[in-house]
Amino acid sequence: MPGKLGISSIVYAKAFIARSWVNRTSMEEYERRGFFNFLYITACGHAETIIADYLKSVLFIPTFDIMKTTDFAKRKVIDNGSESLVSTEPEQRAVQRILERTTAELERTPMDRIESLHATICGSTVRAVVGPELHDKLKGLLSVRNVLAHGRLLYVTLEDSGIADSSFEQHPFENAVKCLRQSGLFNANAAPADANELYSLIYRDDVILYFWNASVEIGRLYREKASREKLVSIAWVQQLEGLTP
Repeated sequence: MPGKLGISSIVYAKAFIARSWVNRTSMEEYERRGFFNFLYITACGHAETIIADYLKSVLFIPTFDIMKTTDFAKRKVIDNGSESLVSTEPEQRAVQRILERTTAELERTPMDRIESLHATICGSTVRAVVGPELHDKLKGLLSVRNVLAHGRLLYVTLEDSGIADSSFEQHPFENAVKCLRQSGLFNANAAPADANELYSLIYRDDVILYFWNASVEIGRLYREKASREKLVSIAWVQQLEGLTP
């Protein structure tokens, strides 16, 4: 039976983060921000992977049951008044291939596709599982990760007067700032006028803790869900631990 041998990249990330987090205050500012970039990417990767791992666990038993079957049930067919029995193996093998292909897709698919597959496989959305508030945090985390992981420009829009626009409307960080505003971590009316300071919002300790611990909570919810449902949890992503100020 074919298989895989590997290790979750989160294992290495955790080892690096545990030491670097406590030493962040001694870092140069550019070093600290680079480390925070890594934290955002790791937190987002953990959240995406834990949901994908849960979905793969849901698919594991039906896939395995079909794969190991050698004596398939037969179904009755009537052709020109003559009754006969035919094996359901072709149909079952088709289902097996669909399940295997979906499992393979979950190894590499982005979050929007994971959400779509979640609705198809589970009959419920990620938002329904984790709740609206935590799901909004996930979308905010994704918006920050997309900018940092792809090396996009960190910027704010300037108004005609030259003042930085603190609304972040139609901005890559719009979902993230929306969450921070609702949580009280960002007040647009009291936002700094300096553009550099404004787009550096994501490099505040309280902001990274907000999104990091959201990923930790998503992991906890899906692990508990898998445990309740008695799923086979094989090679799940390493569990992240919360960071403290």
